[in-house]
Amino acid sequence: MHLTTEEIKLWPEGGTNYVNIRFFNHYQTWTLPLLAGIVVVLPKTWKTARGGVFGLMALWWALIFASNVRGTIVAMGVAAVGVGLLFRRRAKPWLLIQAAGLLAGLLLYYLLFSAGKSPPVVEKFSEGGTYSGRLQLWTTSLELAWAHPWFGAGPMHFAWPPFHFATGAHPHNALLQWLAEWGLPSTVVMTGLAVWGGWRWMRQEARAAKRASGEANGIRVALVGSVLAAASHAMVSGLLVTPISQVFLALVGGWAWGRYQFQQEPTTAPSSMSHAVLCVLLVVAMGVVGSSLKDLTTVDERRDALLEAVDRNRFSPRYWGQGFLHVRDPEVIDRARRDR
Repeated sequence: MHLTTEEIKLWPEGGTNYVNIRFFNHYQTWTLPLLAGIVVVLPKTWKTARGGVFGLMALWWALIFASNVRGTIVAMGVAAVGVGLLFRRRAKPWLLIQAAGLLAGLLLYYLLFSAGKSPPVVEKFSEGGTYSGRLQLWTTSLELAWAHPWFGAGPMHFAWPPFHFATGAHPHNALLQWLAEWGLPSTVVMTGLAVWGGWRWMRQEARAAKRASGEANGIRVALVGSVLAAASHAMVSGLLVTPISQVFLALVGGWAWGRYQFQQEPTTAPSSMSHAVLCVLLVVAMGVVGSSLKDLTTVDERRDALLEAVDRNRFSPRYWGQGFLHVRDPEVIDRARRDR
């Protein structure tokens, strides 16, 4: 369409149906390792299917280069190193296919998007001053954590005046966002559980790979690679904030959790007190979630308040929608008109 119609610009400037191209890059981070796993798992006699999936991988890499994104490239590098150390020679087929897809994508980029120049991300990696904005966001997270160290400032309060109401809804770092919004104790518990549980699952997959077939190991390597890539990308981008990534977190995370073989030593049956405590916690959690459902009835009002409070006419997605707390208070709207 770009070649036939002058008004249509080259992707991604021509429109992608994503509010921000980085959301599509998050989608690529989750799926690139899985696509390589599909190529490994499919029988070699299925040449058309394998070629089609490999072609999609090459297109994915070409669009990554055209998007001028660093996070997905760094995330895939971390995933490749991680699965290489965990699975050793059993990760070789996945690594070779991923490398071939990268090279094919680079060639496809030169064919479709380039006029002989190298991808712009090469120059972007060499620029040192481009990280200042990200560092400022991280500094704001630390300031919030210092002001509210025990329970945090609360969800979405990173985007709360006088911090970053108009310029940033999250700090582009999942760990620092959790620290700012939920406090230090919660961050330590959450990080410890994620690292401990993730490592036990990955170690179990690596051990099982020693006595499994190449097809089964293709699934293991691809799934571990997807989790590692997403986790590393979440440290430099809002990967766990955007809706499409949250859906993939449920799918890929649930898949990984379902594969984990939990083994426990025989213990005595839980007491009635444990059941009572669990029921109380469940009821409290339902009450907390249910009490927030009333906010869904004021979505239009919050959007109107945002347009009145800022000097622009577009919405910036914060979590699943435009967020603005207590819009009925005129003083809050006046505070939102000011810069941070």
